Amino acid sequence: MKLGLITSILDGWTYEETVDEAARLGIECLEVACWPEGKAERKYAGVSHIDVERVLADDVYADHVKTYAAERGVSLAALAYYPNHLDPDPERRRAFNDHFVAAIRAAAKLGVPKATSFIGRVTDLPFEENLEIAREVWAPMLKVAEEEGVLVAIENCPMLFDASNWPGGQNIMTTPANWERVFEVLPSENLGIALDPSHFIWQQIDCSAAIRDFAPKLF
Repeated sequence: MKLGLITSILDGWTYEETVDEAARLGIECLEVACWPEGKAERKYAGVSHIDVERVLADDVYADHVKTYAAERGVSLAALAYYPNHLDPDPERRRAFNDHFVAAIRAAAKLGVPKATSFIGRVTDLPFEENLEIAREVWAPMLKVAEEEGVLVAIENCPMLFDASNWPGGQNIMTTPANWERVFEVLPSENLGIALDPSHFIWQQIDCSAAIRDFAPKLF
């Protein structure tokens, strides 16, 4: 097991500064924030340390991203982009989905094994309806992940920030019971979990049982 961090906590830092600081601290790997350039909609969102579109278009830039980290002994564990992929606004949803597909393809080009995100949720719709939307939205993205050989790891954060997110939050992948249903409608071997045990504490869920029951899906 390697100690790492998600780079979105270093908002305003360059990619090079972020890698240098990780190397200085002895941090071995990074989950690199890859939001599109623009204003953040919430805390930690909107941070971009790797431009995935540029990775796909610019071989010199892609090589720099790879070699800069490697020369400092820091591995790139995942490319991170955490929007609400089931956003009810079709234009926003399409933009979020397209950027995550770019992140998957960029991960493959950089030799990064994983891309991390949320499944998303239409907050005011029941879970069962969200499952059907998730099937429609995610099946094409997971097909790209399978073709590119990239694992997609979904964090278990409820994404329940304020009253506007009530009652469901912005992510259906929040509990072991929900995980099981999501894996039923999206049976891709490339879809798994980015487990954050801290969310289970306030949800009063037994993390050890979740780890035991879903061990093969913990990416």
